Amino acid sequence: MRDSGTLNSHQIRGVLLAANAVGASASAVFALVGLVRPGYVQPGSPVTPVAKFWAASSAVRTWAVTGPLLVGMTRGERPAPHLLLAAGMVQLMDAGLGVWQRNPPMAVLPAAMGLVHLASARVLTTTRQR
Repeated sequence: MRDSGTLNSHQIRGVLLAANAVGASASAVFALVGLVRPGYVQPGSPVTPVAKFWAASSAVRTWAVTGPLLVGMTRGERPAPHLLLAAGMVQLMDAGLGVWQRNPPMAVLPAAMGLVHLASARVLTTTRQR
């Protein structure tokens, strides 16, 4: 008899895929917000051409990772481990920037998502796909 209180590998895989999709989508949206409104990150700071450049640069790099990750998942493919590793590392580095800025949400949320991406790189590549 199966214990109904535990998740099987198929269910764990589904939860991780959903968490990665939500996290990657959120990252893509925040990149767009930063591109459209560079002053959003640091309210009250002047929006200079350099700030606009770095917002665009950040958006491009975010979409370079989240785009292929999301496209693969929407096609029902198993996420490539190297994309999950890249996404996880980017999120952890973003968390470091949040710590540097003394901005708890900017530190905690990317750190949590980074850990989800890194754990997923391990779990999703070792569980069987049905």
